[in-house]
Amino acid sequence: MKRHAALRQLSSDHHSGLVLARRVSKLAADSDLRGAAQNLLTAWRTEIGPHFVAEEEWLLPLFARYSAPDHPLIVETLRQHVHMRALIDEIEEGLVAPSLPLLQALAAALREHIRFEENDLFPAIEAALPETQLQRLLKHFAPL
Repeated sequence: MKRHAALRQLSSDHHSGLVLARRVSKLAADSDLRGAAQNLLTAWRTEIGPHFVAEEEWLLPLFARYSAPDHPLIVETLRQHVHMRALIDEIEEGLVAPSLPLLQALAAALREHIRFEENDLFPAIEAALPETQLQRLLKHFAPL
């Protein structure tokens, strides 16, 4: 899918997130729960968490200006972010003995979230924002 240049870095991050979700699922399935949890937490601190913050600070507020602050896509994006942050918090607490269902739940939530943003949120943003505002996003997201 062709993405506006302003959103390409975020889409690239999404590809990395899908690779991570697959790697975590495989490690967890191979019973390396501690390795899967460590892998996930490292990626969270260095990639996923900062990605969420960037979306929340720049992308969603700009989209809200051209749609509505309570637009269902904004609400759903934030709901998913909060859900995954809660799962990460649980994984950090249980790092001594990570749980397979918890790791699988986070990997599944990450995959679902990425599909949602790529299929629903990003096309809506590209349609709603004028080109000048999409260009404005370039300074924040190219590259992150």
